[in-house]
Amino acid sequence: MKALLNWALKNAWNLFGAIGVAGTFYFSLMYVPDYVTEITNGKINVIHESLMDDIQEIVFHERTLSLKYVETLIHGRELSQGANYPYTPDELLMQVQERFMGNKFIPLEKREYIFKTIDSVRLEYKPAQMSAKAERDWSQIIPWLFSAFGVFIASIGATSLAKKLKIDQETEMDIMGEDVVINERAGSMTMAAFEFERMVGEVLSEIAMLKSDETQSMDAGYDFLAASKDKEFIVEAKKYRNLLGLSTARDFLHKITASGKGGILVVSSGATQRAKKLFSEHNKLTDNQKAFLVFGDSKESIKKQLVNLFEV
Repeated sequence: MKALLNWALKNAWNLFGAIGVAGTFYFSLMYVPDYVTEITNGKINVIHESLMDDIQEIVFHERTLSLKYVETLIHGRELSQGANYPYTPDELLMQVQERFMGNKFIPLEKREYIFKTIDSVRLEYKPAQMSAKAERDWSQIIPWLFSAFGVFIASIGATSLAKKLKIDQETEMDIMGEDVVINERAGSMTMAAFEFERMVGEVLSEIAMLKSDETQSMDAGYDFLAASKDKEFIVEAKKYRNLLGLSTARDFLHKITASGKGGILVVSSGATQRAKKLFSEHNKLTDNQKAFLVFGDSKESIKKQLVNLFEV
């Protein structure tokens, strides 16, 4: 329980970050489209009821009504509410007719007169206007644009969080020096580490670059000595369960400096960004004692990299 609590306290910021990213994804996909649609529908309902009331009042009192007048009312309401009205003038007038005919408090003769009056206005309508209306109707697209934007922001957050976690892990390795040889105990090398070194030696021998093996170079503090184009390289093979950190990288570069030779460090697991940068900075400062990193856990992969390296 104590270990779990310590882990939670240590990773609290990352946990809250992950929860925030997950929440952003969830709300962007589940709530934002519905919320934006609800607001848009509310504005449309206000526009619709207002237009219905105005047109009913004009027609009931037998004032002049034209299609141009209806279009002007619609455009004015759209501007005041900041929303696109989804119905055409013809569809609006049709709904006004339906509402009048359903109003039993108005005498039937009056309703029939109103119906015919509105019909005469509807005859002025040209269906071609519908396409122009559809082109500027974004009411169905805007909610998904907001949702897509939310998902985009959440994706950036998730990528940033993943990158931060990776950097934190590498920083911890660099500080703690946890680039430990697999199952190394009491200074004795396990069979896995021994086999890895033996494989690296075989590769060097196969490509005819091996100058001395481990038994010959042990006293010098490295695993193998390789030679290419009149240049010698000390070679070390590391079978790690974690990434190569700064501690081992510095130690290897010190050996290179003291030996007067170049160096090749073969690591099974990879290296932290700081360790890679340290090698890069070292190579900028020297021409004759270059240091190279080779990553791989298979003979084919290591052999290919070493061949390419010695051909440079």
